[in-house]
Amino acid sequence: MIRDNSITINEAAELAKCSYHTIHRAIKKGELPAYKPGKTVLIMEKDLGDWFKSKQIHAVKIGRPRKNLQIHRR
Repeated sequence: MIRDNSITINEAAELAKCSYHTIHRAIKKGELPAYKPGKTVLIMEKDLGDWFKSKQIHAVKIGRPRKNLQIHRR
């Protein structure tokens, strides 16, 4: 999947299986580096892969639920 070539935001969204807006938001937040040599915004595939890996979540072991939950109303 990852090569040393540049892709557009639409192509990045297809590769990451997410929306155009998700990729655009990551660029605006500074999480995903992008380049604009002309009118088109380009992303390096390596940068997309690194960003995608940074979004990986890890399973968390969940304990037993609480028996007595108290709800305080005001």
